[in-house]
Amino acid sequence: MPTPAHVSKIRLITLLVVFVLVLMVIWQNSDPIRLSVLVFSAVLPLMAWLILFLVIGVLMGVGLMWTYRRRP
Repeated sequence: MPTPAHVSKIRLITLLVVFVLVLMVIWQNSDPIRLSVLVFSAVLPLMAWLILFLVIGVLMGVGLMWTYRRRP
């Protein structure tokens, strides 16, 4: 069984690697993108669009799950 000090070093290294990967993804997706849907048009960084659509999808999934739960 690994010692607690060894486990904490592994956790720290894992957190640093994940943090660096997240920063790389954010930096890679920082170019502004123009999105036009019918009469709506906006220019935002790609990461903002990705986060927006992720939040919309999660909310729709939670709403659908909630409606199925309320049925008898």
